Amino acid sequence: MSLEISAITDLAIMMTVAAIVALIFYRLKQPIVVGYLIAGIIVGPYTPPFSLITHTDILNIFAEIGVIFLLFTIGFEFPLRKMQSMGRVIIGVSAVEITLMLLVSWGIGAILLNWPFYDTLFLGVALASSSTTIIAKVLGDMGKIREMSAIIMLGILVVEDIVVVILLAMLQNVAVANTLSLMSILLLIVKLVTFIGGTLTIGYFLLPKVIDRVSRETSREFNNEHNHELLYIVMLALCFGFAILANQIGFSVAIGAFLIGVVAARARAREEINKAIDPLQHVFGAIFFVSMGALMDLTKIAVYWLPALIITLALLGTKLVSCGFGTRLFGYDKQTSLRVGLGMAQIGEFAFIVVKVGLDAGVLSDFMLPIIGVAAIITSFMTPYLIKFSFRKRSSIHSDSITHF
Repeated sequence: MSLEISAITDLAIMMTVAAIVALIFYRLKQPIVVGYLIAGIIVGPYTPPFSLITHTDILNIFAEIGVIFLLFTIGFEFPLRKMQSMGRVIIGVSAVEITLMLLVSWGIGAILLNWPFYDTLFLGVALASSSTTIIAKVLGDMGKIREMSAIIMLGILVVEDIVVVILLAMLQNVAVANTLSLMSILLLIVKLVTFIGGTLTIGYFLLPKVIDRVSRETSREFNNEHNHELLYIVMLALCFGFAILANQIGFSVAIGAFLIGVVAARARAREEINKAIDPLQHVFGAIFFVSMGALMDLTKIAVYWLPALIITLALLGTKLVSCGFGTRLFGYDKQTSLRVGLGMAQIGEFAFIVVKVGLDAGVLSDFMLPIIGVAAIITSFMTPYLIKFSFRKRSSIHSDSITHF
């Protein structure tokens, strides 16, 4: 069987199992994302007695596309003006969370588990960020993406990604050269500020006008029948173009896709764009979560269950306290604070990137990847239920609103 046919066969099996499991979860009124993860575990190469799919590396390509579409859609729906008015709480809570997570990770790795220096250092950075894709997917499925607590969480996630990128660059310097280069860190910060500032500035003055011009021209060409095929292609080009540009500069594709989504949202043709991108986001988003489940090696739980359990409990407690209490400190009500704390309590996709960098540099122990993987499995399954639980009780009229003080 050729590689192309084999890959298509894998995709067919994966989507068939995903559809069946997702339908069951839909009937049971459970989060669909958990169904996707279970479907991935069922078809994955680590589930006995045999693997139903053979090319997980190819599935990773589809998963990456899913991340791009998902983050573009979230950026498209992201209320930037509202976030700007909440910049103080987002930056403040992020600072509290990341600092506390680094300190707790150091205590667990160096003191409790007696791990080597680099294992402990990389553990802290790996746990510093939460999962943008899982949080965004669950909130989107629940229709809560515009809630105040959701806006705070998404803002914190953006700050987390930026901080982790900077910390990872510092770790690479320390691990590879055994020295911390101040110039490389400053260059990275300058590139980040330039990229974000340049994207938002160009977007504010130019891109929405270009998008609307394309929309008007295509409508005129087809006698106002609104054939927006060219508009969709232009948006896909911008989406993937900025994602790759961000990656080439040294950041994640997620940051580029998110930023261009924020920019595109200012166009008058946003409704047409949203209708075109939304189905693609759902399809590739499903592939991402199934692929994530397929790459989870559940057999490692028997070997590394104790350190994985300790790290998972510490992560849940630290995220809940730092994000929840931090939000409360900035004047938000208990309900909003609880939602932020419970929603942020999981390991993000960046954790695997951090561990891979350490392994490639030859400074991490072999047990780090399976431990992070096991902790990610547990928190990935728990997150939809924690978020659902936090929204179970209807808040009062003033819930999720800013407390003026």
